[in-house]
Amino acid sequence: MTTKACCDAGLPAKSTGEPIGKVFDLASSPAGKPLPCYEVGSGDRAVIVAYDIFGFTENKRTRLVCDQIAAAGMRVIMPDFYRGTDVLAHFGTFPPEGGIPAVIDWVTGVAPFDTVIEELFEVVVKYLESTGVRSIGMIGFCWGGKVVMLASKRGKIKGGVSCHPAFLEPEDGANADCPQFFMPAGDDPPIDPVFDAMKSKPFFDKCKKKVYSDQPHGWVLRSDMSDPTAKAARDANDAVELAIEFLDSVTM
Repeated sequence: MTTKACCDAGLPAKSTGEPIGKVFDLASSPAGKPLPCYEVGSGDRAVIVAYDIFGFTENKRTRLVCDQIAAAGMRVIMPDFYRGTDVLAHFGTFPPEGGIPAVIDWVTGVAPFDTVIEELFEVVVKYLESTGVRSIGMIGFCWGGKVVMLASKRGKIKGGVSCHPAFLEPEDGANADCPQFFMPAGDDPPIDPVFDAMKSKPFFDKCKKKVYSDQPHGWVLRSDMSDPTAKAARDANDAVELAIEFLDSVTM
């Protein structure tokens, strides 16, 4: 469940403002090399952020969104599962010549989902729990939406948000064990098959979806935020604020 809309959306706009968090390494046995993380905020509730294909440093807005979530009273951590690379660093241009098939080949090679999920629980979750965190939520963007769904079936995550998610299948909804909030773009594949697969869940009444039909894939992180009154910026902020409200409620 991913389409060429990911490539059609183009590069992220340049962001103003400076992130306020810290970058540090966590030892990682699953990958055999340190896992860089961006962390901001404090408290006993945490949100793990799974970024999009522009990774850890290419799009500064991703860290600024982490800061925005932390400002609402939660501790936020964003692991660098790509280990210093991203789609633009790898191909040198975006979209790449091979289009979405090339992007899929690259991302599934640099960060296989099974390795990512193992690291998430064995490294990131254990770190958070060892430092006083009692409740964990997640938010993912594009590729990161799949990470959220795969993580949401282990009994550890209290709820997940997926903004313009990619790679999702109905079985992801069927396997979920906690509330989910989906926010696809207008050109993303329909989210209903994934959402409807959760209808029998005891927590379904807490699940949400909002389709931003006027926005292209990736808009939450790729939009030009320099004019906060522009529709794309307003919708991007709306999505983040709704995500914060949802994560605040499920991690209580």
